[in-house]
Amino acid sequence: MAGQGTIKGPQRLAIAWLTRFPPRLRQEGRRLGLLILGHFTIFLLALGHDEIVAECVENGMIAAGRAETVELGIGLGLFLCWSVLTVAMVRMIDRARADARH
Repeated sequence: MAGQGTIKGPQRLAIAWLTRFPPRLRQEGRRLGLLILGHFTIFLLALGHDEIVAECVENGMIAAGRAETVELGIGLGLFLCWSVLTVAMVRMIDRARADARH
């Protein structure tokens, strides 16, 4: 089993060879990963923002009469953030598609 998991000898592990991408591709991959992470984070916040507001009302941070307004404001803010991330992802994909054609 000598040499298993290596390419061109024991000095170069297969995983190191597979993860050697050009810097631009690595940077785009990192950006795409962060955009996906941002979408996931906003999705989780959107699921729980009403509980967050209820907890703030319970702790006295928000007046009970303003809870619905605050909840709608948070929802609007999350929607705007989701929209910005989606536009950024579409632009990134369009740029990659245009670069692939040339």
